[in-house]
Amino acid sequence: MKNMIVKTVVAGMVAAVTGTAMAEGEVPATEVGITEDFASAYVFRGSTFNDEAVFQPGVEVTGLGLPEGAGSLTIGVWGNYDIGDYGGVLKSSEFSEVDWYASYSLPSLVDGLDLFVGWTEYTYPNGGVSDKEASIGVGFDAAGAALGATAYLGVGGGINGNSYYELSAGYDLELSEELGASIGGSAGYLHTPAGEDGWNDGSLSAALSYSVCENWSVGASLAYIAQLDDDVLVDVEDGGTYDVDMVGMLSLAGSF
Repeated sequence: MKNMIVKTVVAGMVAAVTGTAMAEGEVPATEVGITEDFASAYVFRGSTFNDEAVFQPGVEVTGLGLPEGAGSLTIGVWGNYDIGDYGGVLKSSEFSEVDWYASYSLPSLVDGLDLFVGWTEYTYPNGGVSDKEASIGVGFDAAGAALGATAYLGVGGGINGNSYYELSAGYDLELSEELGASIGGSAGYLHTPAGEDGWNDGSLSAALSYSVCENWSVGASLAYIAQLDDDVLVDVEDGGTYDVDMVGMLSLAGSF
């Protein structure tokens, strides 16, 4: 039900923007993306939030009628629905997290270079103060590889004062007109007000995607999550949050 509400809200926002642009005689450059992911676990920045199955839907709107050369604005919402209860720690069959986010990519001055700023609010339907995070990053495409560096700064809630710095790399390969593959990797460095600084987690992933039609595709992926420093990302047996090191996912994605 909450997923349907989220989609309705975003659709209404798109309709409002489109209507305004058309009234002014402009052609809006707006794209809506929908994702429906089923994952074997929920792991975020190395920390396990559920070691059992989850459903993670999302809706994202890009463009919003901005004129050409003015950069790109993206807004979206993403949720985590717990199918499993993590050994009784969570309530199953409920949304435990809904994230609202926005990002703005600056107009590109160099071919292949992307500079962006963002904002995310992590909310928890079952209770708890929401977490707020600002971000700034850079991406660069070189010889078919996508390289990135992003800083995430906690500015509210339980992550206030935390900062997380991520380096990433990815490569896409077109196997056929309908079938594509990708590989990627990342490493994250964590800083907290308590001084627990260090390389937190790393990941390696591989994915396949198949275009069913012009607007829809299906995919499957597998990710390995590494513990780079067990004094920073502590094992769950020692009171920390590092538990699951392998996550599989089946995905359905639409673009309109």
